[in-house]
Amino acid sequence: MSKISRRLLDKELENRIFEIFLKTIVDIKTSIDARNFIKDILSPAERVMIMKRLAIAVLLTKGKTYEYIDHTLKVSRATIMSVSLWLKHGKGGYGKVVDNILKARNREALLDKVEEILLRLSPPKRFGSPEFEKKRQKGKELFRSRLKREKF
Repeated sequence: MSKISRRLLDKELENRIFEIFLKTIVDIKTSIDARNFIKDILSPAERVMIMKRLAIAVLLTKGKTYEYIDHTLKVSRATIMSVSLWLKHGKGGYGKVVDNILKARNREALLDKVEEILLRLSPPKRFGSPEFEKKRQKGKELFRSRLKREKF
């Protein structure tokens, strides 16, 4: 677990550094740059901790129980309660991020459903032909993406 130095920063300096940190995050343009920045700035344990907290927030918003979250993510009840409190009484950051995640997942599900319908409506392909294999592979990809979405 990360430790914070007992030597406190001046509040004004701390706030200035935090503003620079926020601007740095906002200025990141690509997911590759974001990934590299996060991997450089956070230890593996810190990354897991943040990912689990975000996952807890998503699962709580989806109505999952503490028992389910505890069993699935291997987190303490205290962590689940903390995230729940931040969701309910925080400044809205968790809620907004979770809403964006769920909206994106719903858009993906809708697009997958449309693709699935189009795949079913397309004329049958001759067994073993390249077109048949493409159609079969696309169907498998859609099925796997649906399973991933439903699992989380």
